[in-house]
Amino acid sequence: MAQSGGNFTVDVDYAQLRARPSLYRDEGTLQGLTQINAYDGTNGWKIVPWGGKKDVEPLEEEERKQILEESDFDGPLVNYKDKGNKVEYLGTEPIEGTDAYKLKVTLKNGDVRYYFMDTDYYVPIKIESKRTVRGAEREFETSLGDYKEVAGVYLPHSIESGLKGIPNKSQITFEKIEANVALDDSRFKRP
Repeated sequence: MAQSGGNFTVDVDYAQLRARPSLYRDEGTLQGLTQINAYDGTNGWKIVPWGGKKDVEPLEEEERKQILEESDFDGPLVNYKDKGNKVEYLGTEPIEGTDAYKLKVTLKNGDVRYYFMDTDYYVPIKIESKRTVRGAEREFETSLGDYKEVAGVYLPHSIESGLKGIPNKSQITFEKIEANVALDDSRFKRP
């Protein structure tokens, strides 16, 4: 994975593991140090080795909320009613010169996201959301692109995200995405 923002590029070895119903783990290795964020379906934990820290720590409240959303394997639109989410169609809106269906998604916890869906393939090309960061509410936007078919499903291989209205965004490019890989549940459990 290459991640860039501003006037620099950082190459990070990155892996994200997901399994149903709500198991999640991501790992990023930079200069021999590996940061881990994980959720085992009940508890979230992290290892943040920067500054000499090597012990497992529980996730902070904001991190826990975010990882709960990330661990939703199918995302908030699939079986949205069963998850307690509400979806409203708001018409079409141009996104970078292309019309997109605009959906207002109210999550079970009350958070609101706006999904802009491609009118031909019905995949999200942009997501706008609000999140609390260090006690302050911030607006974020995520652009998704370079969709490729993986095991019969189209998945984005390019993701650009950051604060809404700010030109310097973080960009992630996935070199490979694999589906239906056997994973041991212990990979998600706190060591």
